[in-house]
Amino acid sequence: MQHESQPLMNHRLSRRSMLLGLGTTVLGGLLAACGGGESEETPAAAAETPTQAAAAQTPTTAAASPTAAASPTAGTPSASSSSGEPVRVGVIGTISGVYSTLGQNMVDGMKLYLSEIQNQAGGRPIELIVEDSAGDPDQALAKARQLVERDQVHLIAGVTLSNEAAAVRDYIVEAQVPWIIGNAGLPGLTRDPNMRSPYIFRVSFANGQYEAPFGDYAYNTLGYKRVVVTALDYSAGHDKAGAFSQRFQQAGGEIVGEVYAPMDTQDYGPYLQRIQQMDADAVWAFYSGGDAVRFVLQYTEFGLKDQFPLIGAGDTVDENILNQQGDAALDVVSTLHYSPLYDSPENKAFVEAFQSTYNAQANQFAYQGYLAARVIAEALNATDGNVEDKQAFLEALKGVHFTGPTGEFRFHPESQGPVITVLVRRVEKLPDGSYGNVVIDAIGNVDDLSF
Repeated sequence: MQHESQPLMNHRLSRRSMLLGLGTTVLGGLLAACGGGESEETPAAAAETPTQAAAAQTPTTAAASPTAAASPTAGTPSASSSSGEPVRVGVIGTISGVYSTLGQNMVDGMKLYLSEIQNQAGGRPIELIVEDSAGDPDQALAKARQLVERDQVHLIAGVTLSNEAAAVRDYIVEAQVPWIIGNAGLPGLTRDPNMRSPYIFRVSFANGQYEAPFGDYAYNTLGYKRVVVTALDYSAGHDKAGAFSQRFQQAGGEIVGEVYAPMDTQDYGPYLQRIQQMDADAVWAFYSGGDAVRFVLQYTEFGLKDQFPLIGAGDTVDENILNQQGDAALDVVSTLHYSPLYDSPENKAFVEAFQSTYNAQANQFAYQGYLAARVIAEALNATDGNVEDKQAFLEALKGVHFTGPTGEFRFHPESQGPVITVLVRRVEKLPDGSYGNVVIDAIGNVDDLSF
């Protein structure tokens, strides 16, 4: 089921650009994750990874030998910065297609924060130029070229999927354009010394960053000793399941089975039957969007919820799909770096503003867009808007530090990925009859080099 809302906003387009303000937005599509992969655990009848997952394999040229970044050069205040010319921010997101909700929520989060600061920072207006990648790596690269060469953007933000991030990485680094990743969790972008760059920052997560600590937590706090892992059969699924499994085993636990299912699986019966035959204390799962809805519903219908408690990555019970999962999702314990029920003044204000503007529940993708916009604004304020001095601006980005909706935000000095608070959440029915991820614990200061 698609979740749609019509925020009461007006916008104007110029050269396919969006001068920030409150713009009309339609939230559509289903959530999905990013990457591509293959598993020996996939049953023969459904062993072939779908097109989306196959396309999500990291391109050889991007992963094997990323282009080294040229050293940023110092600059002086330009005529553009002193005259108040807009800072042009190119945003690449999956605005259409299967992954449309991810990209649109991310853009909406950016627009919301910038509207709160009157669409300007460092003495300059900020102009968003939003381009739709449609979940296609080739289209993402074409849009990156267009933004840099035609629109002459000062920054690029966003990129929803890992395969898209792999496709645009070399071009953006060679063009020496600062890039603030708003979602894509491709680990190497911040974890691999040969792939990261002074121009690459990430406000979201690296795949495994909020799953690895859950391995410790599941063993030491929840008391599970034997766990089955099940996930979507593509790179993000394997990255996330692998991070959980490794940490769980290091803590003393045993992974008694691995079950991977292709994206867009309609009937999980064959996979659930295999899980049912295993001797386990719990099942850890990573599914997303429509797959998560079907998996959780069928898991309960199959009678497994009474046999194995269901735990997993927060995507499996994302806020946008919880009401579709209904009672089947109750008591699922998951980890994520965000929950709209996190108790802080900053988060309450963010959730209320997002609901008021878009008539929709804030989720991790909106939160990440909100963070990306604030990071850009903070760096502009620190440099008096002189984004043309790339070395100074990159240093300002590295030093960004503020209190956001879930607490302190800062970048790791080496990886330039976020240091996050991992929230342990449990699905509960709320007083108004809806379902929510209630925060029951938190694991602080988790960086993307810690696993």
